[in-house]
Amino acid sequence: MFRAVLIRTGHALLSMLALLIIVFGLVRLTGDPVRYLLPVARTPAQEQHLREYLGLDKPLIVQFGTYVGNLATGDLGQSFRMRMPVTEMIAQRLPATITMGAAAILLTILIGLPVGIYSAFWRGGILDRIGRFLAAFGQSVPNFWMGYVLILIFAVQLKWLPSGGYGTLGHLLLPAITLSFHSTAGLVRLLRSSVIEVLNSDYIKFHRMKGLSEHVILWKYALRNAGLTALSFAGMVVAALFTGSVLVETVFVWPGVGRLMIEGIQWRDFNVVQGVILLFSAAYICANLLVDLLYIVLNPRLR
Repeated sequence: MFRAVLIRTGHALLSMLALLIIVFGLVRLTGDPVRYLLPVARTPAQEQHLREYLGLDKPLIVQFGTYVGNLATGDLGQSFRMRMPVTEMIAQRLPATITMGAAAILLTILIGLPVGIYSAFWRGGILDRIGRFLAAFGQSVPNFWMGYVLILIFAVQLKWLPSGGYGTLGHLLLPAITLSFHSTAGLVRLLRSSVIEVLNSDYIKFHRMKGLSEHVILWKYALRNAGLTALSFAGMVVAALFTGSVLVETVFVWPGVGRLMIEGIQWRDFNVVQGVILLFSAAYICANLLVDLLYIVLNPRLR
């Protein structure tokens, strides 16, 4: 078991290193930040001085080595535009992103679990067909499109909720629903198929022959095994709900980390973009690593 844990941890660390190299190179292909930080009436001497101040005049390999060295101490660098540490900027925006992500996870569980279980247990019924349609629809439309539709209906037409902003439950509701729509649909489809597969297995038929009720079979035996299949999806969903909030935060003017990354891209603020992408990537990789480790614990055949 220790060897399996060590191998999966090593794969996670290699993934982070590869991602760091790719992100570091890609952000520097987006343009020269000096052109965005200085006024139009600038001189070549001013441009050169700013490049030297930001460390952009050095070779890429030297810049990368400096960045990795600082990263090892927890330093994500300084924002080119705001002249403040990136870690501090992320810390200011992180509570808003966590709030939206936690609300989306709660909605995914409260809606996806019962609908998926019901669709599998009473498959073929009218509510099962409605649930399958909504699940297919939810996985087909992008989050930002759903956000604009909800704004049009509930903010513009009905005027029940604000179209954007941050601070109250009313501001949170539409972004959380938008962010959870895709994950809820995926959970419904995966859980439904997993439960149906388990309910058709031989050992479930054996329990029926023993005279156990369908509810006991479902909750005590079927869901225990179907839950292993949904576990991998749950890990990716948790990470995706926190990392996939970039467009949702932009649509709803939500002051989170995702919107901070969009601002960094607009201003070619390399350190901000790198810091946010590394944070999101670390969350995603750690969530998948945790799922792998839970699989090893729950499934003895993998040890």
